[in-house]
Amino acid sequence: MTMARYGRIAFLVYLVCTLTAMAPMSLGFVVLFSAWLLPLIHGRFQLRTLYGTPTAEFNRYRFFAWTLLIACWTSLTFAGIFPKTYAGHDPEVTLHGYLKIWYLIIPGMMVAVHTTASKEKPLSWSTILKPWWIMTVILFAVAVVQFFTGWPLSQPIPTNPGRFHAILFFGHHLSTASIIIFPAFAALSIALGSWIRKDRSLADLDIPSKLAWIAALSGILILFLSYARTAWLTLLIGLAITVLHHLGRKLTRKQMLVGFTSVVLSLFAFSQTAAVKERITNLMGVEERFQLWKVNVEFFKDRPLLGIGWLKTQEMTRHYYDEVDPLRLKGNFGGHAHSNFFEMLGGTGLIGLMAFLAWSWFTLSLANRLRKRFLESGDPVLADLCFGILIALVLLHVNGLTNVNFWEGKVMHQQMLALGFLLILDRESASRNAFVRR
Repeated sequence: MTMARYGRIAFLVYLVCTLTAMAPMSLGFVVLFSAWLLPLIHGRFQLRTLYGTPTAEFNRYRFFAWTLLIACWTSLTFAGIFPKTYAGHDPEVTLHGYLKIWYLIIPGMMVAVHTTASKEKPLSWSTILKPWWIMTVILFAVAVVQFFTGWPLSQPIPTNPGRFHAILFFGHHLSTASIIIFPAFAALSIALGSWIRKDRSLADLDIPSKLAWIAALSGILILFLSYARTAWLTLLIGLAITVLHHLGRKLTRKQMLVGFTSVVLSLFAFSQTAAVKERITNLMGVEERFQLWKVNVEFFKDRPLLGIGWLKTQEMTRHYYDEVDPLRLKGNFGGHAHSNFFEMLGGTGLIGLMAFLAWSWFTLSLANRLRKRFLESGDPVLADLCFGILIALVLLHVNGLTNVNFWEGKVMHQQMLALGFLLILDRESASRNAFVRR
């Protein structure tokens, strides 16, 4: 088997694995890593043999990713050498914390493997997107069975006895809410765009538009069946932005107003059904989050620059309660910050938070720049793909306001897959325009 053929297999294996469970995801990464490493060894560890001349966007991503990685590592190292003690307990610094941020290298690795895989025959977007979307459709079938029976993993819905969160193989409904948004909104953006352009075959991608529609609908229904309030909120936001983006220039103001009003009234009526209303109005977990956010503000006050240690907030929250008032706060909810912002603020301080925000902003702006670039070059389908990934990234951060989804391994695999897509699209755009931006 040639390296190019192995690279194609490794790329697609990793892609499918990102929609499974943590163990297959890790195995998929090992396969991807080997496809990255073997050509590097063959080229005597010359990175240019893998990447060629890097684009300006690739260099920017590398800068922001390494800045964030170093900020997290520095915070953790400082916590090990000069620990902040609560109730006589020092944070336990292990190798696991240093390895937890390695996901940031995956997008660059995907660029290299894609380059290797395309040397004999181009690894087309048709070949990439079809298994991504087909896997989403398969997961929808699993979600339906799981919602009614609890198979294969059971997470009961407290407000709807006899029904279960559609957690698929991810282990938690909030993980589902942050993973399925990527294939769902990429498919929806492409499907809507092709419908408006009356391109039913998606000729540029050699993909039936029906597959895009089916994948989009499957993803949307999975998000609803996850029965997570954050998933419902982000679903509405994502649908509104995507539809307005694609239809806004085709409809008159009156049509937009009528359509918007109809959607609002329909959603309001739906929200008044007994099961949905109970889920929305149930405040379980809200007060607990406020408590955790306050604790992480205190962590920040104690260590404003580097925090109490990357990934150490979950470990130290209970000890903080014991330090402040062990009797009164004994029953308080412990754990991580349940918010990316407060998690980074308390765990990595101002330096880590700024690095995280800068990296996040770069990924969003990259998706938007690529969208504009493909529109200008006359490739609306790939522009729609970039827009779908942009929406998914936005929704990921909306979920991250009340949940820590940044360092959750299952979510990061899917997020890094999407960022890898963007870096590959950037390289493709650069080669199409016959120049490389340094």
